[in-house]
Amino acid sequence: MNLLLQFMAAFLGTISFAVIFEVPKKYYIYSGFIGAAGWMIYLFVLYTFNTPVIALFVSSLILLYLSREISYKLKAPVTIFLLCGIFCLAPGLGLYKFTYAFFTNNEGGVSASSLAVTVLKSAIAISFGIAIGYELPPQLFYFYRKMNKKNKRLS
Repeated sequence: MNLLLQFMAAFLGTISFAVIFEVPKKYYIYSGFIGAAGWMIYLFVLYTFNTPVIALFVSSLILLYLSREISYKLKAPVTIFLLCGIFCLAPGLGLYKFTYAFFTNNEGGVSASSLAVTVLKSAIAISFGIAIGYELPPQLFYFYRKMNKKNKRLS
C-alpha cells in the first residue's frame, strides 16, 4: 500500500511540476508516469543496494532512457519528460536541511558540511546518470529503430 501511495504522489507531483512549467497538456500523463517510474526505480535500487548515490545514478540513467523512448514515440523534445521526471529525484530536502544547519549553526545535530557533501554527491550522481544516458546512441532505442525500419520500407 505504501508503494502505491508513493507512486501516486510521484505521479501527481510530476504532473504538478509539468503544469507549473507549462508543458503542453498532451504530455502530462506521460510526464507523470516517467516521474513515478523514476521514483519507483529509485526506491527499488535503494532497497537493493542501500546506497542513495547508486540509487540516484541508476534511476536517473533509466529515467533518461525512458524520456528518450517516449520522446521518439511522440516526436517531442527529451527535455520535456526529463525535467519533469527528474523532479522526484532532486535532493530538495537535503538542500533545505543543509541550508537550515548552515544558518542556524546546528550544534547538536548533523553538521552542515556533512549535509553539503551528501547533497553534492546526490547532484553529481544525477548529473552523471543524465550525461551517460545522453551519450547512448539513438540506435539503442526501440522507437528509433522501429521508425527507421518504417522509413526504409517506404523509400
